[in-house]
Amino acid sequence: MSARLFGIRGWQRLEDFYPPRTKPAEMLAHYAEVADLVEAENTFSGIPKPERLADWVRQSPDGFKFDVVAFGGLTLYQRRPGRADLKARLSWTEIAVEPPDVLFEDFRASVAPLIDADRLGCVLLQFPPWFQAGEASDEYLAKLRRNLADLPLAVEFRHPTWELPGQRDATQELLIDLGMGLIVADFPADDPDWVPPIVAATRDDLAVVRLHGHNDAAWGHTHTSPVEPVQYTYTDDDLAPWIERVRALEREVPQVHVLIGTAPLAAALDAAHRLDAAIQVAEEAEARWGYVPEQS
Repeated sequence: MSARLFGIRGWQRLEDFYPPRTKPAEMLAHYAEVADLVEAENTFSGIPKPERLADWVRQSPDGFKFDVVAFGGLTLYQRRPGRADLKARLSWTEIAVEPPDVLFEDFRASVAPLIDADRLGCVLLQFPPWFQAGEASDEYLAKLRRNLADLPLAVEFRHPTWELPGQRDATQELLIDLGMGLIVADFPADDPDWVPPIVAATRDDLAVVRLHGHNDAAWGHTHTSPVEPVQYTYTDDDLAPWIERVRALEREVPQVHVLIGTAPLAAALDAAHRLDAAIQVAEEAEARWGYVPEQS
């Protein structure tokens, strides 16, 4: 049976969750009592010293996993001077600054304590909306794989070209060849560039689901604050399509990570628990009846 892990984006700003006078170093242990996974997003803005991640290991229980967001410089968020206008039709090679190899080495050293303790779930490679499909992008993904060697990598694309009908097969084949997971992401459906997600695993061992909410009015702010959670509370109706999507991934791989990346974090944690419970209900119904009855 597949292992299904749920978590949210970060643990430090979880509202009204921690007991009074809880110290920052004690927060992770409290969070781990109700979740077995967390998205570590503070690695996006800078590469922390390995000692900091070693602290995370000491503060969390065995079996707990961290899905670590890669440093933004590695995923081409650093723009060239004067390239602030994202509406211009420019290639990412004209917008972004490619990182030097030493940054890959620093990032690999940073997450080493998680690897050594078997706490690293995967590295989340969140690419910006100016990283479009094409030969140059394929080459950069191959460079990432070479420089990050044996790390478990999962990729989230925010440029629609990767998931257009004519490109979908090529995207999956590329990631399979590179040993990278394709993050199955939920974006605002009212975004003009929105396309339905590809629900498929491109690694043999892991699939990642990342839910960002449907606040289309605020989604544009993620261009300048890429890992800041957008304000949105998932309803049961919002979560309903993800019950079978997660179950479909579970039939493909031994482990599925589901991350709710919205604010407030307390509502995101509640949504994670509700989705997990709904999937359990569907599993129990199928075990009993051989199918999942339609909800009235």
